Amino acid sequence: MLVQMGLCKGISTKEKMNGTIIEHYLVLTAPGKDQFGQDVEQSVGIKVSKRQLDSGIENAYKKFIGQQVAVPVYAKAWKSKNGTAFGMDLWLSDDGLPVPVQRVQARPAAVAS
Repeated sequence: MLVQMGLCKGISTKEKMNGTIIEHYLVLTAPGKDQFGQDVEQSVGIKVSKRQLDSGIENAYKKFIGQQVAVPVYAKAWKSKNGTAFGMDLWLSDDGLPVPVQRVQARPAAVAS
């Protein structure tokens, strides 16, 4: 399973093609570096399916806004009809609910006798 981690900003919408298509995204942000090594905040939009939206995924993420989450995702590659452009989209996987992540701490080094 692929997992995208970041600070939850909630569900956002984006209109395409003169408003005839509306896409829904779960937006996460994470700290990163720009080309000059400066700290920046990067946003990642994870596409939400109509089935997930209808099942209330927006309400499920409202309580996580402002918190660190781990989101199950899958990657879907695409290319334009004329083949000149290509890319990859991240989609919410399965039910789309956040998954628990356990941080592993380094064990202390064994004491030499």
